[in-house]
Amino acid sequence: MEVEAKFAIPNRKVYGQLTRVRELAGFSLVPAGHALVADRYLDTDDGRLQAAGYACRLRADEGAVIATLKGLGGAEGAVHRRLEEEVRLTAWSPDPTSWPESAARTLALELAGGAELRPLFDLNQRRARADLLDGDRRVGQLSLDRVWLDLTAPHRPVRSGSYHELEIELTPAGTEADLAVIAGELATVWGLLPESRSKFERGLALVQIQRAETAQFEAARPALEAHATGAEPELARRAAVLLAYADGLPMREAALRGGLSIGRARYWLRAFRAKQMAIFGAPKADSDHTARVDAHAAAGATTDASPQVPGTSEVPGTWGELLRADVSEAAGGQGTAQPAPAPAALLSVAAFCREHGVDMAHGRFVAAQARLLFDALRPVHGLPGKRRRLLKQAALLHTLAAAQDPKRSGEAGRDLILAQPLRGVSTADRLALACITAFNRDKVRPKREPTMNALDEQSRPQVLALTALLRVAEALDFSRTQTTEIQSLEGLDASRCEVVVSGPHAEMDALHATGRADFWYEQFQQELVFLPVAAGDRKIATAGERPADDAALAVITSAVTAETPAGAPPLTLPAPPLPEAQPLLSDEPMSEAGRKVIHFHFGRMLYHEPGTRLGEDPEALHDMRVATRRMRAAFQLFAPYYEAKTIKPLGRALRRTGRTLGAVRDLDVLLGKAHAHAASLPAEQADGLAPLLADWQARREVARRQMLDYLDSDDYRQFVSAFERFLTTPGAGAVAIPAGEPTPRQACHIVPQIILARFEQVRAFEPIVGSSAPGSADGAPVEMLHRLRIECKGLRYAMEFFRELLGPEAAGLIKQVVGVQDLLGELQDACVAESLIAEFLAQQRRKRRKQQEARLDGVEAYLAAQQAIQTAQIARFPEPWAALVGADFRRGLMLALAAV
Repeated sequence: MEVEAKFAIPNRKVYGQLTRVRELAGFSLVPAGHALVADRYLDTDDGRLQAAGYACRLRADEGAVIATLKGLGGAEGAVHRRLEEEVRLTAWSPDPTSWPESAARTLALELAGGAELRPLFDLNQRRARADLLDGDRRVGQLSLDRVWLDLTAPHRPVRSGSYHELEIELTPAGTEADLAVIAGELATVWGLLPESRSKFERGLALVQIQRAETAQFEAARPALEAHATGAEPELARRAAVLLAYADGLPMREAALRGGLSIGRARYWLRAFRAKQMAIFGAPKADSDHTARVDAHAAAGATTDASPQVPGTSEVPGTWGELLRADVSEAAGGQGTAQPAPAPAALLSVAAFCREHGVDMAHGRFVAAQARLLFDALRPVHGLPGKRRRLLKQAALLHTLAAAQDPKRSGEAGRDLILAQPLRGVSTADRLALACITAFNRDKVRPKREPTMNALDEQSRPQVLALTALLRVAEALDFSRTQTTEIQSLEGLDASRCEVVVSGPHAEMDALHATGRADFWYEQFQQELVFLPVAAGDRKIATAGERPADDAALAVITSAVTAETPAGAPPLTLPAPPLPEAQPLLSDEPMSEAGRKVIHFHFGRMLYHEPGTRLGEDPEALHDMRVATRRMRAAFQLFAPYYEAKTIKPLGRALRRTGRTLGAVRDLDVLLGKAHAHAASLPAEQADGLAPLLADWQARREVARRQMLDYLDSDDYRQFVSAFERFLTTPGAGAVAIPAGEPTPRQACHIVPQIILARFEQVRAFEPIVGSSAPGSADGAPVEMLHRLRIECKGLRYAMEFFRELLGPEAAGLIKQVVGVQDLLGELQDACVAESLIAEFLAQQRRKRRKQQEARLDGVEAYLAAQQAIQTAQIARFPEPWAALVGADFRRGLMLALAAV
């Protein structure tokens, strides 16, 4: 008796997370390697084994060949109990008479009754194994499988898309109580759904639908051939594609044969599966072509070359649907072609979303906000009330493929919807949902979306209106916290409508929603502006309630009217407070101290993000970049106390964020200083800087567009989400401390040595810098001073991170380090400016235009000014440097560290 638990893994992201788990429900997980496993399932032509309730499998696994007879059924939720007989073979052989004497051989011969076993389908899987241990007791083996199905029967070959699955098979030492505990944690903590079907049942269903589709094509072949030779080129191309596909050609080759793009070819294949010959339109009574089609169709009806399969007019559109279909009836069949799944077996929208790993909490929140906007803005969009349900479904589906294909989530989600009939969703509504999902991208281009062409004239503007509403509602949860809620609307019928929202992340979400309202303006020439306000200042319903559908507009407008008198001054929104630092404790582990330090600056980064996006105050960008710099410094400092595999991906994303912000901030600094210099000059001399300023401004605009694109990207959103989970999960990624070993782990053990190590790195420059003037013949080169500046910054950040643990001397010491760092920063800024100015001059002179050369005097003068700044900063350097490495600083540092 085989006892195992099966769970469906929703997507690759969860699959990857599970491969890194080393403890589950109190049991240790010890990796046992990876393997490529090839299975072939067999049965007689008339399905005798299946009818008797068995599946026959040949498996090649790590050089061994094993034949297995498995009982069908026996699943209770995730737990499967099945009779199983197996025998090890010396070679791959589907003939049971050649198998060694065994119970499996005897059972196979008895069930087959002398008939030959033939292939049904192949199943290939990449399997990651791990042993589940309770001390020395091996409870079971966990397998993480990525599975592909290949049909090998003598009809049209096809390979299914892959899916992921988790299996836990009990060993003789394991008990079902152990299995129940493990399965409980997978269901509650990981949120995995039990998989009640075996891989054989999934593959069998694929066989059934393939046979049904083969019957469809064969029944329609005479009519398709008539259309392919007809006089209407469009219909001929359409028919040629379907015939080529029915003959076994891959879709790309079938599209080429028919003269269509692969996208259009796939569209017509999906349409044929759903509507059959109706895709060729109504016949014309006086057409010779129609007569030929009718004649061929009649011939096909009397000379059916393939078995007809009941119910094939509603064959689902993808093999992926088949893998999820209920195959309980097929398991008890007689091996003949079974009916395709009945409409009742189709998935609902919510179940379809769960199958694809959709964040349901986010989807439902977006749906609620979208419907609220739908009700309030109905005088503007004028959509019928029945479209409200479609909007809810679109909100759940719009991120359908975000995890699997983040770069093309809109198109990938559209294709999944087009290929998947859904319970309670008409074909017309499914087309609309696919179109709305396809528009879940930065730019909406209706004319480039092929699904729009399949919609009727009345549905197209409605789809665009729903898209506009959904884009705004989705942006209201940009923070992915489900906390930003609409409080009131003002100016519903005006050219500018203000929407007041509240919540702890309202400022960020409101800014993003205002940006995503561009498509609403394009459709209705109404500007939607979202304004954040402190939670509780305005209210349209009690907590957890929403106004009744028909009364929503009245409630919202009355709330605004009652609180905003006519002629009142504009609403002044209070800025939310900056995040507060959590106090550090001298006896806490370094991993948790690091989590507090990084989390504080992470909060500041998010706090300044709205202002950075807005771009009105350059200090917002400066502060956001400083927060990322400090996080990067903290990452380097605390890295030894976290597992590398946990923090490396976060570190890479953080560096990318810092570089993207820095590209704009550096140009802001250059432009600010250049404008200040120009303001100090007479007007005629200031005009000479215009070419340089124009060049730098153009560079800044490019860098800012790139920055905004990154901040709007899925990559940034995923980074923020993953980083927040890491920072708010105590113990996440922390390096394990050996039990009973005197390993330094607390802040009081380690902080002094960290700060001293950074001070030592600063003092290492003494032999190079000395006491002479840097930059002179016997001093340090400017490049070396830039490296010294970086080390000073590291010392400063380390002291600031642990400021509350240090003695009172720390404040003055930090101020000294900041003075040297700022001085060297001015020097570095001047060096960078000099380099860029020289590069600009070289480019202009290569143009060899006299009128251009005459305008470069101001730029050359600014170059000389930057060189003068460098000379002045170098002359100022020796005194603060001597104090930084002097005895007083060292003495103060020791006193500050003594308090830790």
